[in-house]
Amino acid sequence: MTEQEEIGPNKIPFTTFLLKLISAGVGGGVGSLILLLIFFVASSMLTPLTNAADNYISPIFVFILLMMIFLSTTVGNIISTWLLALTEPHKYKRIPSTIYQVFIISLIIFILMAPIYFVTAVSGVELIAYAVALHIILSAQVSSLILEIISNIKHALVGVYGVTFSILLSAGLMFGFSSIVEAPQILLFVALPIVWLSIALVGSLTTIIYGWIARIYDKDFLSTQTVYGDDYGKDIEEIEKKLHPKAEDEAGADFLRHN
Repeated sequence: MTEQEEIGPNKIPFTTFLLKLISAGVGGGVGSLILLLIFFVASSMLTPLTNAADNYISPIFVFILLMMIFLSTTVGNIISTWLLALTEPHKYKRIPSTIYQVFIISLIIFILMAPIYFVTAVSGVELIAYAVALHIILSAQVSSLILEIISNIKHALVGVYGVTFSILLSAGLMFGFSSIVEAPQILLFVALPIVWLSIALVGSLTTIIYGWIARIYDKDFLSTQTVYGDDYGKDIEEIEKKLHPKAEDEAGADFLRHN
């Protein structure tokens, strides 16, 4: 492999691009299917817990809804990250670690979102729908970032840019969709596929476009090994020493070891 071919992230063939879209759609679809099944099973229990006339929502309803979203997003995020990792096995090699971290962060987001659900419940069902959208977008974004950072350290910044652009797109699509339909609760069942399809589509396009730019200018701008500003021209080891200076006794020990 020549030096020119090594600049930038690995190229994404068209077949891999399609597989990424399918994988993201399947992962998001499975999460939505789980949410739909739980909703139908619990619908007889959920309906009496809301009172449209008084705009009152029972705390039990909020708790059940929170559990529904947690289960669907966790399963959907794990399946999506797993399938996306399988599309590029040479790039994503630490799949078990990724899945483990995705589960942990899903649990943390579940705990942090719980107060938001109960606060928005005071204003009615419609505002809870937006809290659900926030929950889904946040959990999918963090899960995809974990996938990029753990398994793609050198070009993790490309993944950060791609995920950021995709989240902006998916958020715009969902809020636009909520303004068109009369029942924003439908967002519950379309949010996961929209978010993960946006991550696969925009993330892949970002990688392709950036790789093309990097090869044209013969410079890997977003590589974590590329330095700018005051760091320019310095060795990576010098930067590490600057960020993590050694204690005097440790520096003396290094001197004795090398002399």
